[in-house]
Amino acid sequence: MTKNFYLNLLLFTTILLVGFYFTSEIQQFWLAHLSHLGIMLLAGLSIIGIDKGKLPKKEISAFKANQIVGVVIGVLGLISVSNLIPVLATKLAGIELSRFIKSADFNRILLTVISISIFEEVLFRRILAQKINNVLGINKAIWISALIFAIAHVYTDTGMLSAFVAGAVFAFIYLKTSNIYLSIIAHLLYNLTTYFLTPIFMENIDEINKYSITVPAILIGLGLIFGMIKILNKKASR
Repeated sequence: MTKNFYLNLLLFTTILLVGFYFTSEIQQFWLAHLSHLGIMLLAGLSIIGIDKGKLPKKEISAFKANQIVGVVIGVLGLISVSNLIPVLATKLAGIELSRFIKSADFNRILLTVISISIFEEVLFRRILAQKINNVLGINKAIWISALIFAIAHVYTDTGMLSAFVAGAVFAFIYLKTSNIYLSIIAHLLYNLTTYFLTPIFMENIDEINKYSITVPAILIGLGLIFGMIKILNKKASR
């Protein structure tokens, strides 16, 4: 059973990698976007097909308003960590970051940002992470789904490291609350905030790209993510 499940995860990942490779070659923006969503739908079917087209079973979620506090805190930490760790890494490696930032997706339309956030949460959290959780437990669900999420971003400007950190945070939010709407909100907050802050980030990259700024900001971000973990763990235990 476990061996077959890992093979199914491999099939899932392969569908994403092959499909996203071809969609990344499509020049027409909307056709590429729709093809991207279609690949995610196909990959999702490779998982839920095991259960005859049904979504993986999950616990009944009991929404608590103060879970929003944990989510917001976690997203703020994620924004800091996922955006500044690559900055710190390139600085340590002696690479001029400004050469690469120019490729950021400034022409993305708001609708595509929203649709990608929703599709990715349903696919990678509600389907993938939940299925792994049901078979292998929550810890493996968080890290394996985050790894696959990172691999799926190999053809994007997001970067695999940032995607891995984000995938782990979103998976934790979803699995601890059993509420896909909270992870969608978290993903939307992250994507939209990053989308609107990126131009400001680019304009001030010389001032930001300093150890005295990046290191404390990353540590604060990690502290905020830890705070989110404490809050959601506490609420989950009640």
